[in-house]
Amino acid sequence: MKTIVLEFDGGPWAGKCLRTDSADQEEVLMAAELYETSHHGAIGGDCAAVSADAMTYARFHGWPQPPVGARRGGQRYLVSERRETEDVLVIRLRHIPNVNPSSATAS
Repeated sequence: MKTIVLEFDGGPWAGKCLRTDSADQEEVLMAAELYETSHHGAIGGDCAAVSADAMTYARFHGWPQPPVGARRGGQRYLVSERRETEDVLVIRLRHIPNVNPSSATAS
């Protein structure tokens, strides 16, 4: 089976990766979940809201957390790049900033 590597580009998880060949079983599950959520890594595939499980995984593993106001609705990522070799599939997920209409100020 081909290894899947998810690379985060931007947002609080910039530079972090999840791999399906990790020794950490939680990481394997999060990588598989996000891969499936992103429409199996299709360019433009939207992880509309990163799951609460992924946010918990990130917190327990010391990954940076989004600002409190940005946590509502989760973190959004789009597949911006897909590279494939015989053994590895690399999916780059670009962060989409969370726009919270309730935090906008009226003019």
